[in-house]
Amino acid sequence: MGYEPVMQETPATADPSVETSDWSAPLPVPQADLTGELWFVDGVRRVELRVIASEGGRRAFGLFGTAAAGAVRCLGRATFADHEVRRWMVLGGGMPAEPAEVTVGASFLVYEPKAEPGGDPNSPVEGLHTLMQAAEASLAARLAGDGDRLVLADGRLGFLGPTASPVVGVVKRFVRAYLEPEHDALLPRLAPGERTPLFGLVYEGQPLERYAWYTRLVPLRAPWHDHAGLVRCEVRAGVGPDQARAIADRVTALLPRFAGRPSDPRAPQNLAPVAALEAWLQHRMGHRGLVRRALTAWLVEREG
Repeated sequence: MGYEPVMQETPATADPSVETSDWSAPLPVPQADLTGELWFVDGVRRVELRVIASEGGRRAFGLFGTAAAGAVRCLGRATFADHEVRRWMVLGGGMPAEPAEVTVGASFLVYEPKAEPGGDPNSPVEGLHTLMQAAEASLAARLAGDGDRLVLADGRLGFLGPTASPVVGVVKRFVRAYLEPEHDALLPRLAPGERTPLFGLVYEGQPLERYAWYTRLVPLRAPWHDHAGLVRCEVRAGVGPDQARAIADRVTALLPRFAGRPSDPRAPQNLAPVAALEAWLQHRMGHRGLVRRALTAWLVEREG
């Protein structure tokens, strides 16, 4: 499992007694329904060009960036489905701006302005990332509006509203340790098709928000550390513990079938449909060199 150097997750307290207080052994998954419509949702972002914005003697860090969100539908075979590509001019320090209209060959690109309050050099990047996450959450919620399907969203669950179909966040990186050592000791012993008991995630000053569990995608290999090949899954607490348990069993049985391929450096946690979706979305964002050249020409022309 990968490790994220930037702490992007809010600290939470884990309640390990949601399903059982016995964490002595993994939970084998009973026969689960592997049929039905399955959707994978993910997003990508790209910084096209970093800039310095100035107004009235004030300066701010900024960027031109592109964010995209899309889905893969699996029903017998996998196909690319709904997607959206949007372009942004993100400026820090709360600096306002007008939309930028840039011509790239025969294409006409519009960069929507977005002001970020922070003045840190990374604030615009974080702002672009937030815009991407919002697009992912919106797409996942829309897809889950129809019943009789299962939506798997890459990363933490981006929204907690009720939907006709369940939405599951699949987190492939360890960012924070939620479990105490006596419960965390179960993770290295998980085999594919097994999971930990459900545990609740409670954020400070908030009611119980999510149910989560860990599961393994592929057998542990000799060169790996004992947390490799694990993902953390989560659903909104509003579904209730019984439905959360049923969803956890189904997802745990399904995920090993979609483990990432060895050619992906983030394998096996980066699921194969997600990796393919990322490459497809990157292609739809346009040629990076051509876009950067057009933005540079637009800036030079404006400076006159």
